[in-house]
Amino acid sequence: PATAPRCCGARQAVMMADDASIPKGSRRHLLFGAASLALGTLPLRSQAADAAADIARIKAGYATLVDLLDNWEKYAGKGEEANGDNVRRQVGTVGNKSPLFGIRKVLLRQGVDIDLFESFDKAYTAIDADAYSAIFADASVAPKRGYQYMADSKEATKECLRIYKEIMDSLSIPYE
Repeated sequence: PATAPRCCGARQAVMMADDASIPKGSRRHLLFGAASLALGTLPLRSQAADAAADIARIKAGYATLVDLLDNWEKYAGKGEEANGDNVRRQVGTVGNKSPLFGIRKVLLRQGVDIDLFESFDKAYTAIDADAYSAIFADASVAPKRGYQYMADSKEATKECLRIYKEIMDSLSIPYE
């Protein structure tokens, strides 16, 4: 079949109307055929450009995690001075300027092993959750103080970086 535009951010271009699992003549077949025809006239980036952009984002995400750990006190504060939002900003869960913003989609697009992805996602979510909890812990009846949540967030960041390295190794992406 002829090549078609990428649909829904999928990793490879597919011709949905020619998909054998969609019965010919069905509404779905006609809908995908019309969408493929309509989208075929739009200029789209090549798969190579998308892959290169994804690899650049993954490398930048690695550099961000390394910087976060190397400069933890700058972002997280010292002692009882907990600054969870700065950590969350670095990992891309507050704002959209971090290269880690939307990194889950990038990793899935690159075909990361699902078990490795789930391990990453667990550590990544722990960074955010602990940093978020630190913001409110001192002004509440939380079981821990803000600096304790930030210590947990730092440990989650170490684990996240370890898994991120595994992901980069699995994709043959150098750390640089």
